[in-house]
Amino acid sequence: MDLTKKTNKLVEHLAALRKRLIIILVVNIGAALVCYQFARTLIQYILNLNPGMQFVYLSPSENFMACIELALTCAIVLCSPITILQIWMFVSSGLYKKEKLYVLLSLFFGFFFFVGGVLFCYYVALPITLDFFMRISLETVTAAVSIKSFISFCNTMLLCFGVVFELPVVAFLLSLLGILKPAFLKKSHGVLILIIFIIAAIITPPDVVTQIMLGVPMTILLELSILICTIVDKSKKKKRVMSESHT
Repeated sequence: MDLTKKTNKLVEHLAALRKRLIIILVVNIGAALVCYQFARTLIQYILNLNPGMQFVYLSPSENFMACIELALTCAIVLCSPITILQIWMFVSSGLYKKEKLYVLLSLFFGFFFFVGGVLFCYYVALPITLDFFMRISLETVTAAVSIKSFISFCNTMLLCFGVVFELPVVAFLLSLLGILKPAFLKKSHGVLILIIFIIAAIITPPDVVTQIMLGVPMTILLELSILICTIVDKSKKKKRVMSESHT
């Protein structure tokens, strides 16, 4: 009997997960189709970052594929509130009231941190990185860049910075749930910085400048995460002492 109940619950969870994933997929695809209608305008925003490169396309379909890739990236960013909402609706059923509040706050602030990371990359990291590449190019060689490779490079950096800027939010949530402790972060500080630059090397294009442009903000975000984790831990200890004094 217990096995039947567990099986039924598992089936219900899988059905709920399937429903949420379908909604996320349909909404993102729909948004991508809409964004594709404005592909020329969207690409122009990316090309505005160009420090003087000449663009070419190497195959008849390259412009089309570049438009699709950029439309998908924009759809992911624009639909992230809906994606977050669907994730929330799935996980909230198995959480306590206080845990629901923690997760909801994390998802809410996570969206703004993600957008902040994308904006930081667009206005700071990408211009510096692209300008550096132009300055180290040979004068006798004309910089004729494939438009798809340029769009892919920019999209990768934008999404990577958006995700990385979520680090303080994740630290906040894990600290509230008692999973992450400030003592662990402080003890593993050096190792975590090394891991940060290894991750930056993996998820970014294979060049040192881009890896540094991602690794340095990640290190700063790590320090912010340690501060957040310490504050949350002190607050929890204070509440615990107060509750014990009342009893």
